[in-house]
Order: sequence, then structure tokens, then C-alpha cells
Amino acid sequence: MITPSSSPGPDRQGSASQPDPGPVGPAGLPFNRRVHVVAAVLDRPEELDLLHQVCEAMGWPIREPLAEETAVTIGANWTLRVIEVRIRGVRETAVEQAVSTLDTLAQNAELSLYCRDATLVERVHQPQIEWHLRGRRGTVSRRIRHALHMAARTGEHDPHAGTVRLVRVPTELDEPRPRRLARTRRAARAEFAHHSLPLRRLDPEIHEVGIPSASRGWHVLAFLALVFTGTVICLLGAGLWPAIGADSPRVGAPLIVLTGSYLLGGTLLAVRRTPTHRALPWLVPLAVPLAVPLVPWLGALVQRAYLSPFGVRPAPGADGLGNIQAGLWVLCVFVASAVLPVAYLGWMRFLAPSLRVRGPWLSWAPALTLGIGMGMVFSVLILHTAVSTGAENRALAASGRDIPEYFGVSAEYACVEPTSREAPYYGTPPHHRGPVVIFGQSGDRVEFWDPAGRQKTSIRLEDARIRVVPHSDSACAEADR
Repeated sequence: MITPSSSPGPDRQGSASQPDPGPVGPAGLPFNRRVHVVAAVLDRPEELDLLHQVCEAMGWPIREPLAEETAVTIGANWTLRVIEVRIRGVRETAVEQAVSTLDTLAQNAELSLYCRDATLVERVHQPQIEWHLRGRRGTVSRRIRHALHMAARTGEHDPHAGTVRLVRVPTELDEPRPRRLARTRRAARAEFAHHSLPLRRLDPEIHEVGIPSASRGWHVLAFLALVFTGTVICLLGAGLWPAIGADSPRVGAPLIVLTGSYLLGGTLLAVRRTPTHRALPWLVPLAVPLAVPLVPWLGALVQRAYLSPFGVRPAPGADGLGNIQAGLWVLCVFVASAVLPVAYLGWMRFLAPSLRVRGPWLSWAPALTLGIGMGMVFSVLILHTAVSTGAENRALAASGRDIPEYFGVSAEYACVEPTSREAPYYGTPPHHRGPVVIFGQSGDRVEFWDPAGRQKTSIRLEDARIRVVPHSDSACAEADR
């Protein structure tokens, strides 16, 4: 078997969600898995030359086995080569995928080669503690003067401001933390004290040694911004903006600007320098036409949820400005919730650059998955809010008060008088005690909700005389005159 040795490299994230480009690709193809393959190839110059050409075209390193690297035995006319197959794939099937890719290339090139052994290259993780050499914090006036020089680019800045050098000291995790910190701090101070650059050598009068805790304030700020933005989205989804006065432009506009800036800026910071960033110029124009039929459909869902306590459905052809507003409400809350974890990740990466390669949880793909789940939860919350509002307005109608308009759904009050006693109807029989609530007609029928009986009734237009009255407490006897 091969005993692969690999130096730590950049942590490649989000492999499970990235598609497989196929067995053949151009040189320099991005990869996230490395598999060392011991292959037997016919010991002839043309075969070895062809094998090198194939590996160079794929960007795969190839070499002879090291001493005692493998115990594979082969025939007299064969020789061994170690090939590092670099592919995109999930960890569980990376070895099988690499061998299959190599076999396919050998078959297509008519190459006399077959795999004898293959193993996945695991990234070697060496625990380290990072220590920073920083200039001591000066007075407030000195820091302001330094900031002004930096903004004006005069070059008269403090050469010791901020972190001027850092070292990472290997450590063992089984050692107690206080002892580990003390030992690595002594090692770091020894390295800081000896350096070829005089300005980067430890000077106790100018410098101080510490762990990277200066970004902790930025961490707190990013988390507080996350809580603030999440609260704004939750209030918007629950329909509680009027309760905090955010329906006023003086309060609502700043909230929208701050929330939008946080989400947009953080999302761009999270996806920059990634394939997604390069795809955004055509993904956004493609998403806009898809949202055109989606918005009215979402608005119809909100209207239907609002009318469900009354037992009626939205009237056909009710698509209007209110329907569009309800659809945009759901869509905006869903999109904002979906990108909220991604935006937080982007700000954390920007404010704390040392966290960029600390683990797969910093990949934006899992964050987007979490955000989509949050978006679905907030969308259900919007529908629940619509149902609750419908129940509250139904109670208003039962108490004899008028119902306010709700995203294009406006109630009318009418007195319904059947043309005969045998007129067919669905639900409770119409009566003359007071006006009923009508939300529109469906074809040749009209559905209305009776506040007195708290029941829904449906009747054909030709079987009843319907007279509209201005308010829910209007007398039907006066309307009949």
C-alpha cells in the first residue's frame, strides 16, 4: 500500500455540493480530492511518453515510486508509476471515481496501463497557535493623526501600527491550555526577538505579543448586525412593522437601507473570487424573468390564507397592485432569509481573514442551505400571519365593524334577498337581519360571509337580489327602500 505524504494546503470547501465535471477535462481543472494511484505501465519508451502526455494534459503529477513506498510486484516487462489523480467528488467515492477516470483515459488513448493500488490523500492537520507582534496602542490623537495620513496617502504613517508580524507555533492538543499558551508564547517571543529586519524584531518598548484577539470586537459587531437583520426580517414576516412604527417612511426607510446593505454587502463578500461570483452577471438577469409569474402566485397564496377564516376563496381576476405587493412581501422575506447566513459568513471572512480556512462550516454552500430552510420557515410565518389577520378581521365583522383592506382584498357589505323561498343556496340560508360580507363573485355565483350566523353562504346571482350598503352596520330595511 502507498503511504502518502502531503503538506498542508488550502482547505477546499463545499465539495459535496459541487458537480462532477466528468472524466476528461482541460489542464488545470479545479479539484477538491487527491488520490494516489500506483499504476503498472508497459516498460516501453513510447508507452511511458504517452502516459506522461496524458497526465500533463490533465494536470496530474506523475513520478516513480519512492523507496519502500509500495510492495506491489509486477512482471519483467512492466514498470510502476505513481500518479496523483486530482478530481472533484465526494470523499466516500473519490477513490473509485479516480480509478475509473484513469481507466477511461487509458482506454481512450490505447495505453497499456492498469491500476494496482489507490488511496485517498488526507490533508495533514498540524495544530498551531498563532501569535501576533503588534505595535503598542498610542494616544487617541496619535491614532487620529495616523488615520488621516493613511487616508491622505502621505506615507507618514506609523510603521508599528497594527500587526507587523505573526508566527505560528506547532502544539499538541492533549497539553493543558495554560501550559500550551505559555510554552508557545515563549517560543513566539524567541522567534520575534531574532529577525533580519530591525523594525520587525521584538522591542518591549514598542511592541507587544498577543493572540489574534483584536478581531473579537469585529466578531461581536458582525453578530449584533446578524441579530438586528434577523429581527427586522422576522418582524417583516410576522407583519409587526406597524406595531413598532416601521410603517412610517422615517423609520421603515432606514431599516430597509441598513438591512439591504448588510445582506447585499455580506453576500458579495462571501461569493467573491468563487465560480458563483463569475456567474452572477447572468444569474441575476435570468432570475428576474422567473420572478414575474412567481410574484402573483405568492400573492394569491397570501390572499387565500387571509380569506381562509371566512371560508371563501379569492375571486378570479383579482390580480392587482395588492396581489403584487403580497407576492413581493413573501419573495423579499424568503430571499433575505436565504442570504442572511451567507451575508454573515461574508462579513466574518472580511473582518477576520484568519478564519477563511479554519473548517468546512465556513463554506457558503451549507450557509445557503441553512438560509433556504430559514426562508421557508419565514414564508410559512407570513401565511400564518395572513390567517391570523383574517381571523381578527372576521371578529371585527362579527362585532359590526368595517374590515380594512388587506393586500387588495377589500370587503363589501350587501343585503341579500332571495328571489323566492325555493332559491337554491349552499350553506346557511340568507336572511334580512343585516348586511353580509362579500369579497367578490365567482362567475355566476357570489359567496358571502354572514356576521350574524358566522357561516359562509353561496348563491347564484339570478336567485338573489344583492344591494350594496356602505357599512357593516347599515340597515337592510333602509337599503330596500
